[in-house]
Amino acid sequence: MLYFWDYHTGFFLIFAVFFPRLTLLFATSVPFGVLAWIGWFFVPRFVIAYYATVFYSDKHPILVAIAWVVAIMALLGAGGETARRTR
Repeated sequence: MLYFWDYHTGFFLIFAVFFPRLTLLFATSVPFGVLAWIGWFFVPRFVIAYYATVFYSDKHPILVAIAWVVAIMALLGAGGETARRTR
């Protein structure tokens, strides 16, 4: 059985939230295919949430739910950074 806390700490979770591309690049042992590289470039938080779902959904559903909430909030919040203010 694969337990999340046997291999990771809270520091890993914080790093994955704030630096998802670096976390995927240096801290995962899952082989990357073409789709994973496209996801890494465009939506890295969704790739992290997907991997969390695949590997930890049966043991840690709360962590998986948090990963998806962070991914969706990042997607919804991305428009605010580039929105143009008009007077």
